[in-house]
Amino acid sequence: MNTITTNARRGLTTLATSVYEAVREDIVQGALTPGTKLKIGEMQKRYDCGATPIREALNRLAMERFAVQADQRGFVVAPISIEDLAEITEARCLLYTLLLPLSIKLGDDKWEESVVLAHHRLGKFNLKEDYLSVEGRLAHKRFHRALVSASPSQFLIEMLDILFDFADRYRFIAASKADFAARQTASREHDLIVEHALRREADDALEILQRHVREATSLLHNSLVNEGLG
Repeated sequence: MNTITTNARRGLTTLATSVYEAVREDIVQGALTPGTKLKIGEMQKRYDCGATPIREALNRLAMERFAVQADQRGFVVAPISIEDLAEITEARCLLYTLLLPLSIKLGDDKWEESVVLAHHRLGKFNLKEDYLSVEGRLAHKRFHRALVSASPSQFLIEMLDILFDFADRYRFIAASKADFAARQTASREHDLIVEHALRREADDALEILQRHVREATSLLHNSLVNEGLG
């Protein structure tokens, strides 16, 4: 295989990944709403690329359940439902049960530093508008990932990442409607999780983290029900 062919294939792979990440983030943030038809021609214009990376992105997104294939006629953004939100929440809590205590047990100085740094960076996003920005969302995700990052199960960590993004879909959809007066409570819960994690108090850290996830879900659930969504 010559160098030009090799580089071309590498370039295609990079482009396909970039398109996949862009479409995925648009779905998570609600720019592409549930049920939206993902027409290849329209997406080529939106993401300024050819049809091949779009098709690859849609296939990956369908495998991850961010998109679904509609009767062999193309893809649509995955729907939302109250039942789906509840399932996501319980799956996250179950994975935290497996990952957080192990991460706290095995975490070294480097892990502690990563948790403190991620917590510090998340703390910069205090206002509703900032917290719902792309940067705020990613800071929140990195904080939750840092907590479990010392676990040896990379596969389960990646599954938890996907579930976090599933939950964020609901957070962004409900963002303009949900009551975010509890934001400061959530921030304090982050503080407590870090305190207990660094003191190696796994049971307490896990209890607060699971409560944190379930209370956030309750807010989203109420918002979706009140607006007739999901």
